[in-house]
Formats: sequence, structure tokens, C-alpha cells
Amino acid sequence: MRLLALLSSYLSVAAAASLAKRAVTPGTLSQVTNFGKQPTAAGFYIYVPKKLAASPGVLTAIHYCTGTAQAYYNGSPYKTLAEQYGFIVIYPSSPHSGTCWDVSSKQTLSHEGGGDSNTIANMVKWTISEYKADPSKVFVVGESSGGMMTVCSNPKT
Repeated sequence: MRLLALLSSYLSVAAAASLAKRAVTPGTLSQVTNFGKQPTAAGFYIYVPKKLAASPGVLTAIHYCTGTAQAYYNGSPYKTLAEQYGFIVIYPSSPHSGTCWDVSSKQTLSHEGGGDSNTIANMVKWTISEYKADPSKVFVVGESSGGMMTVCSNPKT
């Protein structure tokens, strides 16, 4: 009986850890705090539609200077389009003062260089793995310095 109680306790802890990792509620913007290698302090939010397509695409929507991931989520049409077409949207969040992105350092401009672009690429890789997304359907869009990051954030380069 004691072994059964220990096993039950272990499974409860494992289930809780799994829920903490995947605490994404479809149809809402959810923060992701643990997505593997994070060379910079950039974080991200994810929008998973209520009707997720089989093998969905991923759109990375990178905010503008002085913006935030949440503001870009609220001010863009991507969540509506995600619901219509079943793709996932990730919204990176700049860790820098003024919330602009590092678009010019050697780290950001180098493949796997350890800059913001590397961190954003790892967000995309995590999303593909976590949701069995189609790596041939990964897209990036941005405004202001987020637009400049679209050149730096291709996970395939």
C-alpha cells in the first residue's frame, strides 16, 4: 500500500510539472517561460488557436521599438487569422531598455551567435517540437526593430 501511495505521489508531481511546462490555454495569450536554450533574456508569449490544424504553421510576430509582445498581440490581426487557419503565433518579448531589439551586434548577426536572433530561433524550434508544427510553414513578421529582426531570426540560417 505504501508503494502505491509513493507511486501516486510521484505521478502527481510529474503531472504537475508537465502542466507547468504546457500551461497554454488554447484561444488565449500565454507566457512561455522555459523553452530550452535562452542566450539572451528575451521571453515569449504564444497563441494557440482553439482549432489547431494538424501539423500547423508557426508565425513569429516580433514587436516594434517601445512595444511589447502583449501590445503587438492586441494590435495585430494574427490571433483572428490563427483561429481562422489553425496556425500558432509566437510573440517574442524584448529584454532591452526601451524594448527595441538588438539588430546589429555580432552575436545577433551570427548563426547560433548567442544574440536575440538566436533566442528567437530557439523559441521557434521549441514551438515546432512542442506542437508538432510543420517546419516548412514557419514565417516571421515584424514592425520597426521587429521588422529588422525578421532578417536576423530565420532558424534555418
